[in-house]
Amino acid sequence: MIGVVLCFWAVSFPKFLVAAQAVPPVTGRVVNAVSGKPIEGMALTLQISEYQGFSVRTQVKSTATSDRSGSFSLAGFNHPAETLFDEIRAHWLTVNEGLEATGQEQNSAEVWLLYNPMSNRRGIDVGDKRYFPLTITFRQEGCARAWAAACMYMSSWSSIAIPVIPVLDDVSECNRIVYELLRENCRQLNTYRVAFVHVDSYEEVKKDKELCNEVDHGRIAKTCLWQLDLYVANPAYGYVRPMKAQVNEPIPAGMFPDSLAGLPVMKNKHCGPRLEFSGRVMCAAGYGSETKELVAVYIEEWPEEERSTKPPTWKPAYTDHKEATVTEESRSDGKILRYCGPQIQFVLLA
Repeated sequence: MIGVVLCFWAVSFPKFLVAAQAVPPVTGRVVNAVSGKPIEGMALTLQISEYQGFSVRTQVKSTATSDRSGSFSLAGFNHPAETLFDEIRAHWLTVNEGLEATGQEQNSAEVWLLYNPMSNRRGIDVGDKRYFPLTITFRQEGCARAWAAACMYMSSWSSIAIPVIPVLDDVSECNRIVYELLRENCRQLNTYRVAFVHVDSYEEVKKDKELCNEVDHGRIAKTCLWQLDLYVANPAYGYVRPMKAQVNEPIPAGMFPDSLAGLPVMKNKHCGPRLEFSGRVMCAAGYGSETKELVAVYIEEWPEEERSTKPPTWKPAYTDHKEATVTEESRSDGKILRYCGPQIQFVLLA
């Protein structure tokens, strides 16, 4: 038999001491990125984020407003931390985002720009509408996950110059900026905004879609298209803008014949308005007697859809009548499904 002796030692682990974090004051000037002139009245805040349970809380530690020379000064502060969980998660500077906590970190300006491009969304406070908001980070990786046009890294805290990009009616004015990266940021920001200026017709929105795709041909362009769709659908998404009265489209010649299977067309034939974003037009007509509609025909026009080379597949969505039958008839210009029996609904499978 082999005896095994187990020995245990009491180990005393050292307590981790966390020193208070010091954030220095920030001083500098705010200037127009295109003209180089100082901007007066620009709101700036120094904000931090820290963990609060399983969430992240942001708060404003210092505020300032630029004077006539564009100068500002934000007071520094000491942040006591007893444990690692009390440390500051991040700290950053906001420009033209108001004087309240943004609830976001380094991507706060990006959120404002992407989801309120015309500064007219209900419940969202905005700063000076003549300029785009900007987030300044003092960590090299601070803008890694933010739109580069809305976030800028600076290595110095003292006597910094903050170039704020103005809202331009003519995007080509960005070419006056000498610094290449800043010039590209100006183009992206103003192109994104211009895509939302004229949205009263399908032809205008079609051009806006092209502008969205020109922003960066990537993530921001996709967000632009998504937001443009929501913006056109006002007021469902909280945007405030004047609405243009919708006008029904004329019925194309020959769309609805005078009779269908011996049934005369009714007087209710019409086409609805063209949707601004998709360009879709819905047309409908009834066939039957003056008092009773026996057949309803609906036609949708999608101007941006390519004609499919694959024949469509039709599947009954529901049927409660076994005697109902559907037969196919192929013609040179497409396929006709003839239904014989009670009313039935079909779904087109793309």
